[in-house]
Amino acid sequence: MDAMVTGRMSQAKKELGNQVLRELGTNASQVINELYDYVISRRALPFSAPEEERGERLRAAVTAVDAVPKVELDARFAAMDVRQARMERLSDDGLMGDGR
Repeated sequence: MDAMVTGRMSQAKKELGNQVLRELGTNASQVINELYDYVISRRALPFSAPEEERGERLRAAVTAVDAVPKVELDARFAAMDVRQARMERLSDDGLMGDGR
């Protein structure tokens, strides 16, 4: 047996919404069922607030960064700027020749 879900809204909103849903070839029951299916399968709302989305993206980014393996820095590079470190690495790989 099917259960009913009750929600409150203004009569004008209901009438306008039902008109738009008809134009889209659906109805309130179908939309509510699809919403529930979405929430159940994803455990999230399809229209999350932007702050929530930013927070989720930030948490995912932090998790990704934390998952990057830590490596020991070669001490000879510690005092170099990026350009100097690149030049040093290129010379180590034999790519710079004698003149660096």
